[in-house]
Amino acid sequence: MEKKFPILLATCLMAGTLLAGCGSNGAEENSNQSEDNSASTGMEDNSVTEDSAGGEGAGDTSTDNGTKENKAVNLDEGIDTVLTNLEELKSTLENASDDYGKINELGMSIDSSWDEIETQIEENYPDDYKTIEESLYPLIDESKKDEPDSAKMNELLDETMKKLNEFKEKMAT
Repeated sequence: MEKKFPILLATCLMAGTLLAGCGSNGAEENSNQSEDNSASTGMEDNSVTEDSAGGEGAGDTSTDNGTKENKAVNLDEGIDTVLTNLEELKSTLENASDDYGKINELGMSIDSSWDEIETQIEENYPDDYKTIEESLYPLIDESKKDEPDSAKMNELLDETMKKLNEFKEKMAT
Protein backbone atom coordinates (compact mmCIF):
# COMPACT_ATOMS: atom_id res chain seq x y z
CA MET A 1 0.00 0.00 0.00
CA GLU A 2 2.94 2.30 0.66
CA LYS A 3 4.10 2.06 -2.99
CA LYS A 4 0.65 2.83 -4.39
CA PHE A 5 0.28 6.15 -2.56
CA PRO A 6 3.28 7.98 -4.21
CA ILE A 7 2.23 6.71 -7.64
CA LEU A 8 -1.36 7.82 -7.07
CA LEU A 9 -0.18 11.22 -5.78
CA ALA A 10 2.14 11.76 -8.76
CA THR A 11 -0.61 10.78 -11.20
CA CYS A 12 -3.08 13.20 -9.61
CA LEU A 13 -0.54 16.03 -9.67
CA MET A 14 0.22 15.43 -13.36
CA ALA A 15 -3.46 15.27 -14.27
CA GLY A 16 -4.16 18.45 -12.30
CA THR A 17 -1.30 20.28 -13.99
CA LEU A 18 -2.51 19.25 -17.44
CA LEU A 19 -6.08 20.28 -16.69
CA ALA A 20 -4.97 23.61 -15.24
CA GLY A 21 -2.83 24.31 -18.30
CA CYS A 22 -5.67 23.51 -20.70
CA GLY A 23 -8.14 25.65 -18.81
CA SER A 24 -5.98 28.78 -18.80
CA ASN A 25 -5.28 28.68 -22.57
CA GLY A 26 -8.95 28.89 -23.44
CA ALA A 27 -9.49 31.79 -21.09
CA GLU A 28 -6.53 33.68 -22.56
CA GLU A 29 -7.77 33.17 -26.12
CA ASN A 30 -11.17 34.56 -25.24
CA SER A 31 -9.55 37.49 -23.47
CA ASN A 32 -7.31 38.23 -26.48
CA GLN A 33 -10.29 38.10 -28.82
CA SER A 34 -12.12 40.64 -26.70
CA GLU A 35 -9.09 42.93 -26.66
CA ASP A 36 -8.70 42.64 -30.45
CA ASN A 37 -12.34 43.50 -31.00
CA SER A 38 -12.19 46.55 -28.76
CA ALA A 39 -8.91 47.71 -30.32
CA SER A 40 -10.24 47.49 -33.86
CA THR A 41 -13.43 49.27 -32.84
CA GLY A 42 -11.36 52.08 -31.35
CA MET A 43 -9.35 52.40 -34.55
CA GLU A 44 -12.50 52.65 -36.61
CA ASP A 45 -13.80 55.36 -34.32
CA ASN A 46 -10.57 57.35 -34.62
CA SER A 47 -10.61 57.27 -38.41
CA VAL A 48 -14.20 58.50 -38.49
CA THR A 49 -13.35 61.24 -36.00
CA GLU A 50 -10.39 62.46 -38.05
CA ASP A 51 -12.44 62.63 -41.25
CA SER A 52 -15.40 64.31 -39.61
CA ALA A 53 -13.15 66.79 -37.81
CA GLY A 54 -12.21 68.30 -41.15
CA GLY A 55 -8.58 67.36 -40.86
CA GLU A 56 -6.21 67.21 -43.78
CA GLY A 57 -7.61 65.07 -46.55
CA ALA A 58 -11.25 65.48 -45.50
CA GLY A 59 -13.47 65.74 -48.54
CA ASP A 60 -10.55 64.75 -50.76
CA THR A 61 -11.73 63.60 -54.16
CA SER A 62 -8.52 62.01 -55.39
CA THR A 63 -8.44 60.40 -58.77
CA ASP A 64 -6.45 57.34 -59.72
CA ASN A 65 -3.59 59.60 -60.80
CA GLY A 66 -3.30 61.01 -57.29
CA THR A 67 -3.17 57.52 -55.85
CA LYS A 68 -0.40 56.48 -58.22
CA GLU A 69 1.60 59.56 -57.29
CA ASN A 70 1.31 58.66 -53.60
CA LYS A 71 2.46 55.11 -54.33
CA ALA A 72 5.41 56.47 -56.32
CA VAL A 73 6.49 58.58 -53.36
CA ASN A 74 6.21 55.60 -51.03
CA LEU A 75 8.02 53.43 -53.55
CA ASP A 76 10.85 55.96 -53.83
CA GLU A 77 11.16 56.11 -50.04
CA GLY A 78 11.03 52.31 -49.85
CA ILE A 79 13.84 51.97 -52.37
CA ASP A 80 15.90 54.46 -50.34
CA THR A 81 15.29 52.37 -47.22
CA VAL A 82 16.40 49.17 -48.96
CA LEU A 83 19.50 50.93 -50.31
CA THR A 84 20.32 52.27 -46.84
CA ASN A 85 20.03 48.77 -45.37
CA LEU A 86 22.23 47.38 -48.16
CA GLU A 87 24.87 50.05 -47.49
CA GLU A 88 24.80 49.25 -43.79
CA LEU A 89 25.29 45.55 -44.58
CA LYS A 90 28.21 46.40 -46.88
CA SER A 91 29.81 48.46 -44.12
CA THR A 92 29.35 45.63 -41.63
CA LEU A 93 30.93 43.15 -44.03
CA GLU A 94 33.92 45.46 -44.48
CA ASN A 95 34.42 46.21 -40.78
CA ALA A 96 33.10 43.14 -38.94
CA SER A 97 32.63 40.27 -41.38
CA ASP A 98 32.66 37.79 -38.49
CA ASP A 99 29.72 39.46 -36.69
CA TYR A 100 27.21 36.92 -37.98
CA GLY A 101 24.47 38.11 -35.64
CA LYS A 102 24.62 41.62 -37.07
CA ILE A 103 24.74 40.26 -40.63
CA ASN A 104 21.68 38.08 -39.93
CA GLU A 105 19.85 41.06 -38.43
CA LEU A 106 20.63 43.29 -41.41
CA GLY A 107 19.49 40.55 -43.79
CA MET A 108 16.16 40.47 -41.98
CA SER A 109 15.91 44.28 -42.23
CA ILE A 110 16.58 44.18 -45.97
CA ASP A 111 13.98 41.44 -46.39
CA SER A 112 11.43 43.39 -44.37
CA SER A 113 11.98 46.70 -46.17
CA TRP A 114 11.84 44.97 -49.57
CA ASP A 115 8.56 43.26 -48.63
CA GLU A 116 6.96 46.69 -48.14
CA ILE A 117 7.55 47.72 -51.78
CA GLU A 118 7.83 44.36 -53.51
CA THR A 119 4.21 44.11 -54.67
CA GLN A 120 4.20 47.61 -56.15
CA ILE A 121 7.35 46.92 -58.14
CA GLU A 122 6.15 43.50 -59.25
CA GLU A 123 2.82 44.91 -60.50
CA ASN A 124 4.13 48.09 -62.13
CA TYR A 125 7.65 47.09 -63.26
CA PRO A 126 7.68 43.28 -63.71
CA ASP A 127 10.92 43.16 -65.74
CA ASP A 128 12.81 45.32 -63.25
CA TYR A 129 11.34 43.29 -60.40
CA LYS A 130 12.69 40.06 -61.88
CA THR A 131 16.11 41.60 -62.53
CA ILE A 132 16.45 42.99 -58.99
CA GLU A 133 15.33 39.79 -57.31
CA GLU A 134 17.86 37.68 -59.21
CA SER A 135 20.55 39.06 -56.90
CA LEU A 136 18.49 40.32 -53.95
CA TYR A 137 17.01 37.02 -52.81
CA PRO A 138 20.29 35.08 -52.95
CA LEU A 139 21.81 37.94 -50.91
CA ILE A 140 19.04 37.76 -48.30
CA ASP A 141 19.30 33.96 -48.16
CA GLU A 142 23.08 34.10 -47.70
CA SER A 143 22.78 36.76 -44.98
CA LYS A 144 20.46 34.52 -42.95
CA LYS A 145 22.91 31.60 -42.82
CA ASP A 146 24.70 30.72 -39.58
CA GLU A 147 28.05 31.57 -41.18
CA PRO A 148 27.44 33.66 -44.31
CA ASP A 149 30.09 33.82 -47.04
CA SER A 150 31.21 37.47 -47.03
CA ALA A 151 32.89 37.29 -50.47
CA LYS A 152 29.71 35.95 -52.05
CA MET A 153 27.64 38.55 -50.20
CA ASN A 154 29.86 41.43 -51.35
CA GLU A 155 29.41 40.34 -54.97
CA LEU A 156 25.62 40.08 -54.56
CA LEU A 157 25.53 43.39 -52.66
CA ASP A 158 27.31 45.28 -55.42
CA GLU A 159 25.07 43.75 -58.06
CA THR A 160 21.85 44.45 -56.13
CA MET A 161 22.81 48.03 -55.26
CA LYS A 162 23.65 48.73 -58.91
CA LYS A 163 20.29 47.33 -60.05
CA LEU A 164 18.34 49.29 -57.42
CA ASN A 165 20.14 52.54 -58.25
CA GLU A 166 19.46 52.04 -61.97
CA PHE A 167 15.81 51.31 -61.20
CA LYS A 168 15.57 54.41 -59.03
CA GLU A 169 17.00 56.54 -61.86
CA LYS A 170 14.57 54.98 -64.30
CA MET A 171 11.65 55.87 -62.01
CA ALA A 172 12.86 59.47 -61.74
CA THR A 173 12.62 59.98 -65.49
